[in-house]
Amino acid sequence: MKILLTGGTGFLGGRVGRVLLDAGHAVAALVRPGSPRKAPEGAEVIEGDVADAAAVKRAAEGCDAAVHSAALVKNWVRDRGRFDAVNVGGLLNVLASGVPRIIYTSSFIALGPTDGAVADERWKIPARVHHNDYERTKALALAEARRAAKGGANIVTLFPGVVYGPGTLTDGGLVTKTVKDFMERKVPGILGKGDRRFCYAYIDDVARGHLLAMEKGRPGGEYILGGENRTLIELMAILTRITGTPPPKRKIPYAVASLAGRVQKMIANVTGKEPEITEEVVAIYKREWAYDSGRAVADLGYTMTPFEEGLRRTVAWLRENRLVEAR
Repeated sequence: MKILLTGGTGFLGGRVGRVLLDAGHAVAALVRPGSPRKAPEGAEVIEGDVADAAAVKRAAEGCDAAVHSAALVKNWVRDRGRFDAVNVGGLLNVLASGVPRIIYTSSFIALGPTDGAVADERWKIPARVHHNDYERTKALALAEARRAAKGGANIVTLFPGVVYGPGTLTDGGLVTKTVKDFMERKVPGILGKGDRRFCYAYIDDVARGHLLAMEKGRPGGEYILGGENRTLIELMAILTRITGTPPPKRKIPYAVASLAGRVQKMIANVTGKEPEITEEVVAIYKREWAYDSGRAVADLGYTMTPFEEGLRRTVAWLRENRLVEAR
């Protein structure tokens, strides 16, 4: 089977491409011109932007299916319309390309915060307010995917949790970068009480989940590809056991972090340099995002690496590749 892969140079997309190739599929990777990162070795590289409908249509010619994992994963960009062009427009372009089957990589954030609950694919929040442009456009794209499915499109939608593990240190690999910072004692402190749960998903599990969705996912099906729901305090306690590095002692109130985020965004609007944090991101961290992957386990055969084991592998990879500065 020949598969169109968008986002194949990203943290997750690159690993998905590797899994597809290892399973014997031919992969045509749509890569932005001038991208500093490479598609998986063995993939056919086709230059083009996912926001360009004509480029997507050309790349899809002769393909039996598409894995659409391209997304703009940023705290901030100067041109906010780029979120809409990539995260919503990119999906619409893949839907219009004529490819017979689509595996769409959405995000847990498209489903919304859970705040005390553990949610599944049916989760809905009345009068929902989106925290930032990434969340807003992923929610809009999910609505388009569901609309297409109701119209008869052969599309399967996947909701990865917070993906972590070995891989390129891009914005999509935020947790892996946090592990690196923790080992280098560069984490400035614990945000709030560190008691909000997030659904963490090991990268190899999620990549294999895409292959399983291609093979077993029903048209119109939706599947959460998550893992354990853990707090920041728990994450750091596990890292301390693994590395011997003590967790930061400082607690950073949400209000202080939000103020810092507003200042950084103001500076970014002037300089064009991406801020490390914004007040919108702080608002996301004030919520809980805990999910259940039971449907993917039952229907696809999805498996989840224990959180501590996944973190051990991540730490080992960082050390083996000499990506951690000696302290």
